[in-house]
Amino acid sequence: MTTFQCKIVTPADSVLDEEAKYVTFQAFDGQRGVMRGASPFLAKLGGGQCRIDTASGTKRYVLNGGFAQMNADTLVLLADGAEEVESIKLDEATKRVSEADAKVTAQNDKPLSLAQREKIESEQSLARARVAAVRRA
Repeated sequence: MTTFQCKIVTPADSVLDEEAKYVTFQAFDGQRGVMRGASPFLAKLGGGQCRIDTASGTKRYVLNGGFAQMNADTLVLLADGAEEVESIKLDEATKRVSEADAKVTAQNDKPLSLAQREKIESEQSLARARVAAVRRA
């Protein structure tokens, strides 16, 4: 058997629970790929694309932060948000990129805190990942 269990869970829903051959996702420190037999790990998710190769085909999602845990042939992606790429509309995603870019370059009365800057940059990164995912599909 060359598959392992892959689950995507958000605070609101169980998005996916399927046997996978290969999964790739954006970790906080770079892209990570997982196959059956991978060593156990716990990683912080970055905002970005996730591809899951199953026996029936490929599924693509955009994940918004969270954690990934591999343990005993089960990968759990506990994401703050998960969106199936097929449901993303390119014009809406492009509009979000423009809005996020405007926030990054906006003049503010007071300097932003580090947390505020990180939130704005995370929104921008996620918006760009949504557009890239739709264009690849």
